[in-house]
Amino acid sequence: MKVFIPHKKDRNVYFDEIINFSKNEFVFGQYNEFDTSCDIVNIQFPEAIFDFKMPTQNQLTELEFEIKKWKENAKIILILNDDKSHYDEDNKFGYLFELIYKYVDGVIHLGQFSLENNKKFFSKNSQHTVIYHPLYESLRNNFITKNIEEKIALNFDGKFIVVVIGAIRSKEEVKLILEVFKKIPNKNKLLVVPNMFPFWQLPSFLPYRTRKIYKWLMMFLYCFPIKKEQYFFGYNFIEYPYMIDLVKKSSLIVIPRLRNLNSGNLFLGLTFDKPMVIPKIGNLTEVANSFSFPVLDLKTRNYKDVIKEITSDKITSYFNSSEYLEIKNRFHPERIASEYDLFFNKIMKE
Repeated sequence: MKVFIPHKKDRNVYFDEIINFSKNEFVFGQYNEFDTSCDIVNIQFPEAIFDFKMPTQNQLTELEFEIKKWKENAKIILILNDDKSHYDEDNKFGYLFELIYKYVDGVIHLGQFSLENNKKFFSKNSQHTVIYHPLYESLRNNFITKNIEEKIALNFDGKFIVVVIGAIRSKEEVKLILEVFKKIPNKNKLLVVPNMFPFWQLPSFLPYRTRKIYKWLMMFLYCFPIKKEQYFFGYNFIEYPYMIDLVKKSSLIVIPRLRNLNSGNLFLGLTFDKPMVIPKIGNLTEVANSFSFPVLDLKTRNYKDVIKEITSDKITSYFNSSEYLEIKNRFHPERIASEYDLFFNKIMKE
């Protein structure tokens, strides 16, 4: 089958893992470039249809016109990566999500939590399934790493390296990261966050010339009393070769997501068999429970208990056990791709 994805390829390579093993052909393009030779339209991120820019009412009307053309020739399937746009505090993308939900023939949820809590928002005629996020096998096997220490000018030798991958999306996420770091008993520790988003977002009411002062002030307020030599914050997307080296050298990965349904960072940590601090939210809890990993309860704030358990020698030996490897294999991209193909075939027969 030919599968049309109506937006640009996302820089997150998670779907490449599925494409590599799928029996289907995938093509990316603008939403109005649909070809009638396509059997399925697969939407991964609704906001990506308009390049993550808020669509106008005219654009939404045009999109609905195109969607009706899609349905005359193909089936529409949505991968529910999240139930609302990241950074969208005012729900400005809400109408776009509602429009997609109205017309889809099938929905792929990345966990049972998502299916149970979001199925009600879709048409009664839509089909639903749970297919998990795949491991990042291509990152582990096909990338030549680059030395992250040289890039950020820090020495990792003998240090307990705490890593956070991905853009930080809110001040609440910042607070969680720093709270976890402060609770780690190892005195020779280092926190590395390559894309600490909020710190460089200058408020609109401040003149641009104050950006350096604002950045320094935010650093001081949030990081006190952490010593400057204990952390490194960057402000850009980190290239994959550097990211892989950083993950490999990490002692602990912190997943700071507080409102998301999913996080690819959990599967990145699993790919490289890394201890992780995983919050008790969305589909993350389900995957963590399958490995019997401790989860961070944001209500009870059990930071110390989680850190103690996830950094124990027991976890190191568990990563080498047949039990762990058997569970981990459920998320291998070849298996996940096969489940996608089966669901696509099922939808086409409806």
